[in-house]
Amino acid sequence: MTTQPTFFPKIVHKITSLLSCPEFIAQHRTHPKHFTRKRHLTFRNLILFLLNQPKSALQTELDAFFQALNGSAFETQVVTAQAFSKARQKLSASVFEALNSALQAQMDELGLHKTWQGLRLLAVDGSSMHLPLEDPLAKHFGTHKGLPVARVSVLQDLLSNQALHTLLITPDVDERGCASMHLKHAPDHSLILFDRGYPAHWLFSELQRCEQQFLMRLTLTHSREVRAFVDSGKDDDTVSMTCRHGLSRQVCRQSGVDPDTALQIRLIRVTLPTGETEVLATSLLDTGAFPAELFADLYQRRWGIETDYRRLKQTLSLENVSGRTVCAVQQDIHACQLLKNLALLMQALQQPDIERKTAHRKLAWKANFTQGVSRLKHTLVALLVRPSCEALDNLWRLLGNSLSAVRPGRSSPRRRKRPATKGCEGYKPTR
Repeated sequence: MTTQPTFFPKIVHKITSLLSCPEFIAQHRTHPKHFTRKRHLTFRNLILFLLNQPKSALQTELDAFFQALNGSAFETQVVTAQAFSKARQKLSASVFEALNSALQAQMDELGLHKTWQGLRLLAVDGSSMHLPLEDPLAKHFGTHKGLPVARVSVLQDLLSNQALHTLLITPDVDERGCASMHLKHAPDHSLILFDRGYPAHWLFSELQRCEQQFLMRLTLTHSREVRAFVDSGKDDDTVSMTCRHGLSRQVCRQSGVDPDTALQIRLIRVTLPTGETEVLATSLLDTGAFPAELFADLYQRRWGIETDYRRLKQTLSLENVSGRTVCAVQQDIHACQLLKNLALLMQALQQPDIERKTAHRKLAWKANFTQGVSRLKHTLVALLVRPSCEALDNLWRLLGNSLSAVRPGRSSPRRRKRPATKGCEGYKPTR
């Protein structure tokens, strides 16, 4: 029988206590007079509703939510969709970021964050988010080909599967700019992985100024030093890199970086099974502590953040937002990240029990994320409002019975696929 860890109720208690804390409420409302009167849509209830994955018609979602909240036998219309739309304008999206920070602090306190060679393993990556066709959204976030689009960038803990910091900004801020904005949110003693869209002299310099360890993939023609390394046939070398390209030097000056400053960067050659050559750049210069053989597998772990975007966009239907305002879009993405973090934390805590239960099987097994996050619909609301060991044990049992096999090393050629369905704006899906 799967048993839930004794410290998980501490995490639940921390979140629920913040939702009723007057100081916390004051920090995350848009006006001092908001949430001062007794209403059905209180500060706590609004947050719980947005965490409850409202993807179908709002009135349907509200009726089912209040049934779960009140423990009623039947659905009744407690509040209208119009009342909810008005009430959510009083709530700052920063509340979900603050709750996520509290969650990460609890994980730190309980020692739940894993490390690689003593370093927290992080990744940064960006994506685009298609928005409803509303002029205020186009004006705030910008457009691409005439349609409202926002840039999403995430700082992800790869070993704990936790989103540490999420940006939702205009597309004119490029991925390197987003990476720079993430740096102050990276924990101490961490290593950030980047793909080949990020390398730039000014960003290398910024990372070194912040004493932030990094690993990036470079194109084979990134610079004169990289081309010389590729031609040399060496597998590992530390080089002094300078900035020569005119435009790059201009960007360095705009960023407050001296383009003539030489940077010590370690270059590592990786040969893929296909015979293709990759070059990785890292700030980990100690070849004894970090031999070159470690880096091929290490860089492959960056794929975890790509998988995380799939969770957000496909499983959690991130682009199927519950409102058509700037406030609604911001609330939805940060609520989505918090819900995902909670679901993945629960799965991580279950993994030791799953491994014991499936030790006799040929393949390794893990909790199925889609099934797990689906189980949290309404259940998470009841758990946060009326926490009990019985309810948590029941949820733990359900999550532990929804498993997927782990098939390491499985790969297939990348094929061109039709675009993922983004949902029809005119109609909401049924529940």
